[in-house]
Amino acid sequence: MSYHAVDFGTSNSLLSYVSNDGKIVPIPLDINSGLVLRSLIYTPEKNKWFFGNEAISEYVNHEGEGRFFRSIKKFLPEPGYTGTSVFNRNMNISEMVAVFLGEMRRRANKYTNEAVDRIILGRPALYSLDKEQDQLAEDRMRKGAELAGYKEIIFCPEPVAAGLDYTTSAQDERVVLITDFGGGTSDFTLMKVRHNEYSQDDILGLSGIFVAGDVLDGVMMRDFIAPHFGSQYEYQIPGGTNILKFPKNLLKKICSPAHITHLREKDTWEFLQHINKFALSETDQTRMRNLFTLVECQLGFPLFHEIEKTKIGLGKSPMVDFHYNHLDINITQPVSQAGYRESVTLTVNEVMDTMMEVFAQSGLTPDKVDQVIMTGGTSQFPLIQERLKSTFGPEKLKEHNIYQSVVNGLAQYAIRIKS
Repeated sequence: MSYHAVDFGTSNSLLSYVSNDGKIVPIPLDINSGLVLRSLIYTPEKNKWFFGNEAISEYVNHEGEGRFFRSIKKFLPEPGYTGTSVFNRNMNISEMVAVFLGEMRRRANKYTNEAVDRIILGRPALYSLDKEQDQLAEDRMRKGAELAGYKEIIFCPEPVAAGLDYTTSAQDERVVLITDFGGGTSDFTLMKVRHNEYSQDDILGLSGIFVAGDVLDGVMMRDFIAPHFGSQYEYQIPGGTNILKFPKNLLKKICSPAHITHLREKDTWEFLQHINKFALSETDQTRMRNLFTLVECQLGFPLFHEIEKTKIGLGKSPMVDFHYNHLDINITQPVSQAGYRESVTLTVNEVMDTMMEVFAQSGLTPDKVDQVIMTGGTSQFPLIQERLKSTFGPEKLKEHNIYQSVVNGLAQYAIRIKS
């Protein structure tokens, strides 16, 4: 029996082939960038799809026509999310997942010349704190894998997979905290590790939260960039006496890399056009025009790309200017390191509080941890690193296969199932 080990991430996805005799082969999913396929989908017309970096190129070539999707994993635990219209057809989240997983499977099968229909699929420690929503997310993910052509689907928590990857290099028994800070989720596993050995009893604590890199970008959008797109817009309906403000539910969509594309949905779009008639100032009119351009031209991806660059820049400089220019949008917004750190403190606190749950579960204290293993791109965020150092000491922190740890561990999990 051969398997695909799949790390379907909010930002990046990877796949390894596990042969019948236990050989692990990482699959180069992207012709230009190698093993990592960015979790991006673009469709310029019905039944035509592009993925990863190619999705970005085609999106630019088609000048934003069609639909562009990122961070689709974020929708899995949302019970109210019924799908989105794609060329007059409503596609639910399982169908969207199937489009992406199906392409990963197709590329892997072409590379190995074998039609694999068994999958070890990574999942966050928790899709949601709500058990029903957590199960809903897994059920939707399972359905997506089935639609992609997989007949046997086995889930493995991503932080457990990262721990399995670490056991291949561990030489002695120790207590390790595996931290996986990704684009969509932050996951934590407290476990005992021994060289190439693993049992379920080794897991001492497991916790996670659907808060990570995308949310950190969303905070910058909310507090520094969104005012340029009408987040502080005020309007008054003729005949009314109340001054109304931009709706909070739409502000949440603007500040989410996953949800911003859905501002084009019919009801939302008609509402924005309606309130645009009743602006109270020229400044509000200008900023709403920015929002309409942002939505009509599907500029959410390039806008958040600039936000991410600014976030990274603030790790090296006390002040960075956010710049964005496109058509009639012309924004320059200074962002200070101190101001941004203040903005994201509550978010980082939420993540760190989730991390500490593994100690409540295990009865251990942080000083009993021998090593803290950091995986995932958001582990590079300075404030997170500072908090880890203050809790455990800098000497215990170790980066380990930042982007490939989970998929490596999922492949190890497949081998253990087979043996």
